[in-house]
Amino acid sequence: MYQSRHPNPGVYVLGVRDTSGLLAVLMASAMVAAVAGGAFAEPFDASDRSVSVLAEDSFQGSVAADAGATSVTIDDGGMADAARAPTSVFGDPCYPDSADCDPWRLGDCLAYLRCHKNACWIGRADALLMWRNAPPTRPLIDTAAGDTPVLNANQLDSTTAAGPRFSIFREDYCTGNAWEVTYLRAANFRSQRVLSTPQYALAPPGIYNNTNLQPFDTGTVNLGSMFQGIETNHYRRVTQNVRFLAGFRWIQWQEQFTLQDQVTSVDPVINDLYQTKCVNDLYGGQIGADARLLSLSWLRVDSVVKAGAYYNNAVQSSFYTTDDSTNPGTASIAVGQSPASCGFVGEVGINGAIPITSCLDFRIGYLALWLSGIAQPTQQLSGQTLTPGFAASGSLNTNGGVLLQGVSIGLEGRW
Repeated sequence: MYQSRHPNPGVYVLGVRDTSGLLAVLMASAMVAAVAGGAFAEPFDASDRSVSVLAEDSFQGSVAADAGATSVTIDDGGMADAARAPTSVFGDPCYPDSADCDPWRLGDCLAYLRCHKNACWIGRADALLMWRNAPPTRPLIDTAAGDTPVLNANQLDSTTAAGPRFSIFREDYCTGNAWEVTYLRAANFRSQRVLSTPQYALAPPGIYNNTNLQPFDTGTVNLGSMFQGIETNHYRRVTQNVRFLAGFRWIQWQEQFTLQDQVTSVDPVINDLYQTKCVNDLYGGQIGADARLLSLSWLRVDSVVKAGAYYNNAVQSSFYTTDDSTNPGTASIAVGQSPASCGFVGEVGINGAIPITSCLDFRIGYLALWLSGIAQPTQQLSGQTLTPGFAASGSLNTNGGVLLQGVSIGLEGRW
């Protein structure tokens, strides 16, 4: 026979090496227990026999050594109570570590971005191919007799421009809320018209108060433009598939008009150059909505609408030079205003995403931007007086507008 100690002091287990005497030992033990129980038993009390368990997987404590009490008490250090009452981040029960955060305080926002356990980063890189519409109506070139229009500004449709768009999102998986920073650019919108049939003239009211009554024989008209912008937005979910957004955006629109003509019927040849450049820096807030239109295992379709009012810091610079022997020289002027106007920027977009891996999607989409209240070169041609040898005067016109449309192709990654 051997003897081993139970983890609880005072409790022993009897073992038998010779199994032939096991039955006799058990019977003798039962008789002793019966006699002792009859002699010392107390009336049954349910409260003394209860067992209380607060935690199943982790505890520290002890079993009472008093044979008269069979209850078990477990001390879990308050862990169970804490598990029943999690705190939250911004009112969401998913995060037990930031109950007092205010998302509109800068310090809390920085802590949120740094420590949020259930958030992820989303990066997007797209290539843009974009088109712009022609400028507003403004007669530019007529025939020398002045009876037939040859070229109007609204005929200066541009070729395709290309550029990148980069976005990074910090998204909360639990609430669907997110922060976004995006940069996009499209450059070298270009429109060119070559005038090769002799005898042209500037259409009334002329350019820079110069009607150039002497016809010219050949000429080239160029219109180039580009835009770029940065925006930051906060998205807040309102339904399962819709999020409102609000943010700040900067957009720069640049555009330049050039007319170069020659009078080849005289000797020496006369060359004229007219050039106006406009730069618009638009700053403003925007609001909008982001909606998920379709969600399948192999395709996701999202859309976005944004609009806002913008402060326009605009400037136009005009330049005229001629080598006409009767009055050669150069005249120029620059006019700026801040704010020049209250501009408007609106955007709509739709994008489809096809998964390549669990963390990488292929993206294709459509984008449209509308800018109004901007300065455009062809709208400045009538407001300047540029004559070599005389004082220059000028003005700034901000009644222009442009529509940009394009497609995007790129990738989206998540980590």
